[in-house]
Amino acid sequence: MRRKDREITDTNEIIKIVSECDVLHLGMCDNGKPYVVPVNFGFTYENETFTFYIHGAASGKKIDILKNSPQVFLQLDCRHEVILGSQQKPCAFSFAYASIMAESRAQFIEDPEEKRATLNIIIKHCAKTEDNFTFPSPMLKKTCVIAFKAENLSAKAHSIN
Repeated sequence: MRRKDREITDTNEIIKIVSECDVLHLGMCDNGKPYVVPVNFGFTYENETFTFYIHGAASGKKIDILKNSPQVFLQLDCRHEVILGSQQKPCAFSFAYASIMAESRAQFIEDPEEKRATLNIIIKHCAKTEDNFTFPSPMLKKTCVIAFKAENLSAKAHSIN
C-alpha cells in the first residue's frame, strides 16, 4: 500500500467499515476480459477471516463466469464526501472514503440449511435487522448462494480532518 498513513489494520474498524458498505463490487475475468458487477452482500468475521456472501439466480452471466473462473477480486467503499479546496488552494480538493479490497475464490453453497443461514446473513446486513427468515425449498433450489473467503484483505480510509 502506497499511502501507509491511510492504512487500516484494526479489525474492529474494518468490521465497522464493511458494516457501513451497501455494495460489493465483484471483479471477475471473463475469457481474459475484466467484468465487474455490483452486488448486495452479507458477511461474517470468524477465525480471523472475513467471508462475504452473495446470492442471485442460479443461472446467468455472473454464474457462468464464476463457474468457469472462480478467482475474483472484491472491492467495497463508503464514507464518501468531497473535501473542498478553494480558489486559492485548488489542490486541496480531495475525496474522503473508506475502502476494503481482497482477493478471493467463489465457493458455491449447495446445502439447503447452509443456504438458509447464509441468506439470513445477507438480509441482516442489507436490511440492518436481527430478524430471521424462513425460505421455501422450491425457492432455495432456484437461488444460487456464493461465499468468498477474503485473502490478502486491505483496508484504507481518508477522512476530513
